[in-house]
Amino acid sequence: MVAKQISKADGNALLELLSSKYADDPQEFRSYMPEVAQMLDAFDSPHRQLTRSSYGLTEREAKFHQATLTETLAAVASGAATPAESVKGLEHCAFLIRDDRLPAEADYEALCALFKVAFGKRPASFKKSEMINVADVRTADDAVHRFALVRGVSLELDREMRLISVSVSPRKVRQRRKLLSFVGAGQDAAPDVARRHDDYLARINPHGD
Repeated sequence: MVAKQISKADGNALLELLSSKYADDPQEFRSYMPEVAQMLDAFDSPHRQLTRSSYGLTEREAKFHQATLTETLAAVASGAATPAESVKGLEHCAFLIRDDRLPAEADYEALCALFKVAFGKRPASFKKSEMINVADVRTADDAVHRFALVRGVSLELDREMRLISVSVSPRKVRQRRKLLSFVGAGQDAAPDVARRHDDYLARINPHGD
């Protein structure tokens, strides 16, 4: 049986459809059709090379996570976000934290607000250390990725970067307040202190004491 040859117009339409599906959810698309995703990455690059960060995100994937997180944060700010959407937002955060690509909108207050919608209260409202299980079933070996959302809040994810639990340490949350009070919050000359708050705190207090 001879395969039917598609027209150039049909081929372009198929390419646009695949590109659209890839842009909608790069991780899902890549998991099902890795070879096609690689070809699309090469096609989109002016140098026909796959551009990845040191942690593996392509530019397309990074933009997807940034755009989706920004939309979720806007929904949180307007009161339209659901807990499930906020949990997904935390997963997007994890991808971007790992790649050091959090957008400017994801500052400390925005991330705490996202956390509150996902779990009902802000990190500073916890009275004792607590682990919040997100997945229905969790074993000790499930968490293979851990990232600090903000000081005192750790995201724990499985191999597929799905959020399975969150650990909150009120002591470390309070330490952040004390340290910011000590250095004079909002008065530092460095313009990126507000955005890189936890990196800054780690530098001035590397042992977390």
